[in-house]
Amino acid sequence: MADAFGRMVLDHHRGAYDGSGRYRSYDGTTREAHPEWYFGESFPPETEAALERVRRVDGLVIDAGCGTGSKALALQRDDVDVLATDVSSGALAVATDRGVDRIARADLRSLPAVADCIFLSGTQFGIGGTVDSFRSTLRGLAAATTEDGRVVGDLKDPSDVADSRIAGRDELRSYDPDRGVGHRRTRLEYRDLEGPWLELLCLTPDAARRAVAETEWRVTEVVEGDGPRYYLVLDR
Repeated sequence: MADAFGRMVLDHHRGAYDGSGRYRSYDGTTREAHPEWYFGESFPPETEAALERVRRVDGLVIDAGCGTGSKALALQRDDVDVLATDVSSGALAVATDRGVDRIARADLRSLPAVADCIFLSGTQFGIGGTVDSFRSTLRGLAAATTEDGRVVGDLKDPSDVADSRIAGRDELRSYDPDRGVGHRRTRLEYRDLEGPWLELLCLTPDAARRAVAETEWRVTEVVEGDGPRYYLVLDR
C-alpha cells in the first residue's frame, strides 16, 4: 500500500515538499493538502480539551494513528506514559525525529499493548464508513484497554460537514439527516503516490450516543468545538 501521507509529511519535515499533495473525493473533486497542519504545537480548543481528558487517566496511553507525533509530544511533555502508533512508516520516522520516545507500527485493530487510555484524533473512529464498523472498532478497543479503560476520539457531525468546504463537504457521499448519519470517501495523493480510499463515518452527537449505547462503552462526555469536529469521551 502506497504511503502517500508518510512521504508527504517526511518531505515537509525535510524541507522537500513540492506542493503536490491533494485530497481527492469520491466524485473526483480535489482540495489542497496542507502538511504543515500536522506539525503544530498547539491545537484547536476541542483537541486541547480532549487531551486534558486523556491526561486524567493514570497508566499507559496509546496515541493511535499518531501521524507526525504532535499530540504524543504534547502528552510526553506532561510526563504521560505514551506509546505512539501508526500504519505509516514515513509518519513514524517523522515522529521519531521530532522526539517521540516510544513508537510502534500498528493499525487500530492490532494495537501492540493493553492501554489504560486510547486517544484517537483524525476521525479514525469513522474508519469503515458504517455504524456497524464503528461498533466493531469499539469492540476491538474494549479488548485493547483495561477493565476501567477510557477512549477519547473524534468524529465529524455530518450536518456541519454539509455546510463546510474545509471539513470535506465535497467528500460527503451521503447524509441522512433523520438518522444523523453521513459517509465520506476520500484519499490522499502525493507526487506519484495514491493512498487508499478511506470510507469515513460521520455522526451527529446524538447518533453517536445511540451507536455507543449498544457496546461495552458509555459516553461520559461530548467535547464540542466551533466546527464539525467533536470528541467522545468513553468509559467502560
